[in-house]
Amino acid sequence: MENSHSQAADYHIHPDFSFDAKGTVDEYCRAALQKGLTEICFTSHYDTDPRVPERHRTMNIKGQVMPVTIENFGAYVEAVHEAHERYYEQGLMIRCGVEVGYYPGCEAEIRELFARYNFHYRLGAIHQVEDIDNCNDAAMQLASQKYGLGKFADLSFEALIKSAECGLFDALAHLDVYKRYGLKYFGPDLLTVHRGRAEKLFKIMAQNETGMEINTSALRKGHAEYYPCMEMVNMARQHGVTIAAIGSDAHRPEDVAFDFNAAAAVAWELFPYCDE
Repeated sequence: MENSHSQAADYHIHPDFSFDAKGTVDEYCRAALQKGLTEICFTSHYDTDPRVPERHRTMNIKGQVMPVTIENFGAYVEAVHEAHERYYEQGLMIRCGVEVGYYPGCEAEIRELFARYNFHYRLGAIHQVEDIDNCNDAAMQLASQKYGLGKFADLSFEALIKSAECGLFDALAHLDVYKRYGLKYFGPDLLTVHRGRAEKLFKIMAQNETGMEINTSALRKGHAEYYPCMEMVNMARQHGVTIAAIGSDAHRPEDVAFDFNAAAAVAWELFPYCDE
């Protein structure tokens, strides 16, 4: 058993209820225990943006592909609560969260979702920028041709700002996820487009007490820094934005707590009782 992560909690985990994930709730819980975690939070996708591919608006329930709806999401919530009952005595606290794919106009539905289920952690995310799926290789190639770097950066931060302005989320996920596939097509200048754009975002996040996550999955995708990059982390801190949690963005059980030793050093404010 690896105990090096025992003081960390993984607050971004996708069980196989998410359309793009593999591994049951139980398999993730066992992986967390094996890695010495004492707390995890599942954050299954809730994405109903009509602009995204239909597959992204589905979830897996007992082997069946079902549409993402407030009613259907209850199966996920129930499974997480049942897992908590099973694993709490083994020393693992299991929280029920959600990752919402934000888009303008979703606010009423998301308020209804949050009223129905008492999520411990409400994570907002931008997966779609205008007609571009920013987590898709071919779409990002199209974005580079259609918009160019400056316009795409403007649209990306406008979307992030709107997600912060709604005030619905505890934290925003992977703020610069656009670099996942975009770096290949936009080039290294993409790594600095937050300058002059992120300041407004962080001001609004601080005003609404919306935190950010340190998302370690960027390293699994071949990038040198997490989401967001360290320059953005420092900029956010200067504006009063807090780091809400560390998340592996695990879509497989083996991804749980990925690179958390180093991430804990970045998110030092989450570990006030640890020696420097």
